[in-house]
Amino acid sequence: MPPIDTRWAIFDLVARFDDAVNRRDLAEFAGLWVEDSVWEIDEPRPLRVEGLTAIVSKWSEMLGATRWLFRGSFAGVVDLAGDTATGRWPCVETGTFLTGEGYDNRSIYEDRYRLTPGGWRFVHRRYVYLWLSSEALPGHEISRDRQDASDG
Repeated sequence: MPPIDTRWAIFDLVARFDDAVNRRDLAEFAGLWVEDSVWEIDEPRPLRVEGLTAIVSKWSEMLGATRWLFRGSFAGVVDLAGDTATGRWPCVETGTFLTGEGYDNRSIYEDRYRLTPGGWRFVHRRYVYLWLSSEALPGHEISRDRQDASDG
């Protein structure tokens, strides 16, 4: 098992990925990857993107097709090999596309990491779907419906 400080640093990397997605923070998202990284998504929505610029561009395009999106990762496992590591993270994503189609899934991210001068970064992320629903989601988005407290 890797030392707790290494495991914590990689856990923080994964948490920052989720946070960047949830806040739609392009700069934060871009800072999590190495320049020669690869991002893959398995069937039924296959995707393979290589290189930091292409990954950030594709992620921005994907977010642009959503009305809202939430993702979260659960505690994962990390295996260390010097300045590289691998990890697996169960996760959930749910949201709504601009088309009105729902998006709700359970999946696993299979990762490879590299220790850089700026800390641990993603080298390769592979998203493996376990369950997926495209049904319209019940309920409504709160953040866009909520009045600012100063308006009240």
